[in-house]
Amino acid sequence: MNEPQGLPLYLRIKNILLKRIIAFSYEDKLPGELVLADEFNVARGTIKQAIDALVRVGILSREQGKGTFINRDALQNYYSDLPDLLVQLGGGRALSLETQSLMPVMADETLAAKMQRPTGSQLLRIERVLKSGRDAVGQGVTWLDGSVYSGLSHLEDGRSLYSQLRETHGYSPVKTRDRYSPEICGERMARLFGIPAGSPLFCVERYATGHDDDILEYSRLYISQASLSLEIDTHQTADDGLWHCRIAT
Repeated sequence: MNEPQGLPLYLRIKNILLKRIIAFSYEDKLPGELVLADEFNVARGTIKQAIDALVRVGILSREQGKGTFINRDALQNYYSDLPDLLVQLGGGRALSLETQSLMPVMADETLAAKMQRPTGSQLLRIERVLKSGRDAVGQGVTWLDGSVYSGLSHLEDGRSLYSQLRETHGYSPVKTRDRYSPEICGERMARLFGIPAGSPLFCVERYATGHDDDILEYSRLYISQASLSLEIDTHQTADDGLWHCRIAT
């Protein structure tokens, strides 16, 4: 369990169950208390305390003889889907993503390493164009774990990728790690974006994971005209005399 060790055991289990419910690891109901007690290697009473805590806030409800059910409406107070983008264009112009293609592919060595999957694993490749109004301002490719999102054949433009994955497959990423790096625009993207070759671009590389830290998505998105603002705190420690940095925003 990766929960804070200072919490009582039942609250740590409650938090884990809540994360799983949010990530759609359970569909309509929880496994039985004995099953969970065996999984967490605790007494059944500890599981009952954890479930009671979620019942009190309306996330779960018990039905005699049927089990413990999930109240999805109440969950709206506890999560919102991850944003597809964390960048803005100058002037705060609205952005939208349009799907150009969606197809199954096999992971080559490079993608297998990125996704932490064996070479030849089934992936889904999604190519999308980022638009501001009618203008293309970005182009990207997303690879999804094909074993998790098998059968995905359509995405609606203008809607969050993650909300659609949650609706179609009951499971979407709950954590992301983005890396931003400057790139030089080549001829092909220059034609797509209508800018001179050699212009600056942002490359946004994203890894998205589930509650168990398995990589569900790897993406690369190239964006023109984007802005990124970071606030970095620095401090020097007396222990080693080194300067340490932390991104504040």
